[in-house]
Amino acid sequence: MANPFLWGVSTSAFQIEGAATEDGKGLSTVDVRPGKGNIADTSVAADFYHRWPEDVKLLKELGVNSFRFSLSWSRILPNGTGVVNKDGIQYYNRLIDQLLRNGIRPVVTLNHFDMPETLIKRYNGWLSRQSVDDFSAYAKLAFTLFGDRVKTWLTINEPLMLMFNPGYNGSHYADPDTPSVHNYQMLHYILLAEKKAMKLCHDIVPEGKIGPVTAFQNVYAASKNSEDIQAARIAEEQLSYWILDVAAKGHYPEDTLSRLQLLKLAPTVTNEDTEIFQSSFPDFIAFNYYASITAGAPKKQNGFLPPFFRSVDFSIDMGEERKTNKWSAMRADPAGLAMSAKKLVNRYHLPVMVTENGYADTMMPDDNGEIHDCERITFLREHIKVCQRLLDEHVPITGYFIWSFLDSLSGREGFSKRYGLVFVNRTDTELRDLRRIPKDSYYWYQHFLSTGGL
Repeated sequence: MANPFLWGVSTSAFQIEGAATEDGKGLSTVDVRPGKGNIADTSVAADFYHRWPEDVKLLKELGVNSFRFSLSWSRILPNGTGVVNKDGIQYYNRLIDQLLRNGIRPVVTLNHFDMPETLIKRYNGWLSRQSVDDFSAYAKLAFTLFGDRVKTWLTINEPLMLMFNPGYNGSHYADPDTPSVHNYQMLHYILLAEKKAMKLCHDIVPEGKIGPVTAFQNVYAASKNSEDIQAARIAEEQLSYWILDVAAKGHYPEDTLSRLQLLKLAPTVTNEDTEIFQSSFPDFIAFNYYASITAGAPKKQNGFLPPFFRSVDFSIDMGEERKTNKWSAMRADPAGLAMSAKKLVNRYHLPVMVTENGYADTMMPDDNGEIHDCERITFLREHIKVCQRLLDEHVPITGYFIWSFLDSLSGREGFSKRYGLVFVNRTDTELRDLRRIPKDSYYWYQHFLSTGGL
């Protein structure tokens, strides 16, 4: 019997768990990152660590058949290596068992932006090759502890974001706002660690499946001009295929490698590294999709751009910048989801899974205590229609996960930017009662899951 399509919701440990220093958990990079004004920290977040039984009940009532969450490395291994935290293991065992009792498949991410802070102090984190072995030991422990029940695994969430965000990677290097060889060397070690994790999963987990999870950048050319078309091709290869070619093909794309070597950005690759890259391959490609981008020939750009969008080879147009009461600074593009899935399938000949797709706003409950998030429903409806068309066209897509289940600690905007289907009653400055209030989008998704009607 074929596996059912996975209709789910996504979260990550540092964004919802809280309990940052409770029950033996060690500090992680996201726990100690510099604060930003009045933005909430990880100490409580959405308090999932204490409220998970209530939240699993909400998942059951929602009707999803899968739930994507991440493990906190420092909750399991407070110092990154060595002594295991039994309380942390017990927490994840209870969560996994309760999900399975309710017919919900756990889809587990090994690492979602949070490295144990002790490894930063010990050897500067991902900038040291030692991180490869320590992550492998952590992954082996996770597969051994949970692999009897967890059969679907994701490796390291969005390596592109991780390599360029010092608040996540925690490493210390010169001028983090400008791409440097340090970023690409860090990414190289992340990809080596990912490869070792893939092999361990296949060796340890009976019937286990594992895949990389990337923020795929679907890139349109700014015009029909040949320079813009070439720039868009280069952008897509550097931003997405640079990472995924290693995962699925076992080597960096030659054209991008040559360009980065000319710019003195390319990492050092040893013969041993090449062997590790060829040692194991993913069972599927997971990708997070929110919008497409537009690229053109290089030019001077004004305004905020993430470091990975800054290049001498292309310029990125993120569209008209929008305030945080809109879902993103980029335009929504459901058609780009289909394009992304087909590009990935055609390049790698593997099934694909959408592990994040969602809409952010700042809506609070009205006078009746309700949240009528109509724009989120429209956004989700249009993207789910795309998934259904892909299935009708026999594109091997295996799952779709909404980001996110709960309002959670946004990477840059705290609780002012809310992606959740379920409202969490807190702000960045007030904990309030942390009450869960399902939004209209929760009930819409519930109806879709029970009836199939959009």
